[in-house]
Amino acid sequence: MATSVNDIDMGATVWMIASSALVFLMIPGLGYFYGGMVRSKNALSLVFLCFMALAVVTLQWVIFGYSLALSETATNPFIGNFKHWLFLDVEYTPHPNAPKVPGVVYALYQCMFAALTPGLAIGGAAERIRVLPTIFYIFVWTTLVYDPIAYWVWAPNGWLFKMGVLDFAGGCAVETASGFAALAFYFVLGKRKGFGEEKWEPHNYLNIILGCSFLYFGWFGFNAGAASLESGRAGIAFMTTSLAAAAGGMTWVGLAYRVEHKFSSFHFCSGAVAGMVCVTPAASYVSTWASLPMGIIAGVCCYYMIEANLRLGIDDCIDVLAVHGIGGILGVFLTGVFADKKIMALDGIESAGGLINGNGRQLYVQLAALAASAAWSFVISYILLKAMNYIPIFRLRVDPDAEEHGVDFAELGEAGYKFMHDIARTHLSKHNTHDSLSSFRETSSIQHPHKDMPMIKEAMSSGNITAASTTPPQTSTPCAYPL
Repeated sequence: MATSVNDIDMGATVWMIASSALVFLMIPGLGYFYGGMVRSKNALSLVFLCFMALAVVTLQWVIFGYSLALSETATNPFIGNFKHWLFLDVEYTPHPNAPKVPGVVYALYQCMFAALTPGLAIGGAAERIRVLPTIFYIFVWTTLVYDPIAYWVWAPNGWLFKMGVLDFAGGCAVETASGFAALAFYFVLGKRKGFGEEKWEPHNYLNIILGCSFLYFGWFGFNAGAASLESGRAGIAFMTTSLAAAAGGMTWVGLAYRVEHKFSSFHFCSGAVAGMVCVTPAASYVSTWASLPMGIIAGVCCYYMIEANLRLGIDDCIDVLAVHGIGGILGVFLTGVFADKKIMALDGIESAGGLINGNGRQLYVQLAALAASAAWSFVISYILLKAMNYIPIFRLRVDPDAEEHGVDFAELGEAGYKFMHDIARTHLSKHNTHDSLSSFRETSSIQHPHKDMPMIKEAMSSGNITAASTTPPQTSTPCAYPL
């Protein structure tokens, strides 16, 4: 579709810039969400890696990523070109996908999507992954996995776009791709040390709630940012996001209460995220009522997928596969069921809608998109991770002693909490080492933490750092993001 600077609308431009800022908030939100779920000795590294994903992907996006993922001039159906490398000709002329905003604003908005996605994927390797190889992985994975899938789905000449796939805000490129990349991490890295032998619980529920709050708030920009203001579709996307989150959260809480007879903020947060994941590809394609069954279905299926992971012994750690992978699959498929041609026509989109409009063919298109996205993400991620493990500097997993001491000390030389620094200082002083944080950072313990770092274990029923419990692990009921 031809675009012109004369079509630029100030209101739409301001809304997309604001939505970009909202999606940005999801990145630290993701870090806090993940960081609260893991043990305290690994929390800081996850927050750090989420910010590193933002920095690395921003560079990649400007250098060539945007042009590969969303070039409007590429003619092949699989990948873009380098016309817009270094953001050449990405200033004022609108992109066909956002004809009422300057091209650079649309590129910024999409950059936030690209930066968030690898942050989701690396959650599957939490508590056992090195920082330097992860930074390299983020850059390469975004180039080889995210950019091609985004092109297939959203670029004007992408093969799935031309087939008529309906994916408004990232069910394939963001959710499904990150979920199956996390599964590849499990097959390459294996389980965490002690998985299945000890019961680990989230160390900080307040951080989980804080992270979920940022995600919840930012998701309104994530889903509604590209929708039209004047037609009302932005408002529809806003409302469907809110309703799906509420339905998913309440469903998850109900399922857990039936087993545990306790209410849990953690369960609500997990269900709310599952609901928002599911409605993401459908946000402004469906009527508001449709997001209610979508949220409920996501809450049920993702909850029981976690139970399946436990039974199969899959250490997905933060259950990226169960919530984002399965939630994304459900969302893309259910978009083919609930997409309403009347809603889509508000912006002049010509579509036969989904199954509710009698268009059963749309389900086959959605399934094709899911199969291609999941397979591409898993296979390329697996090959990339395997190849990296053959190069010593890019070996992904920390050594066993470093894993015991915690990734924060092993890789960053820092801790997320002051009392952990105090433990480190006490340990170092007993070994006649300078008792100061500055000297702690200068010692060989940063490179070889297992030589000087204290071994920190956490009680099975508490998030505080204590002596490890000697009580045999209890059989646990399925819970959100089991650790």
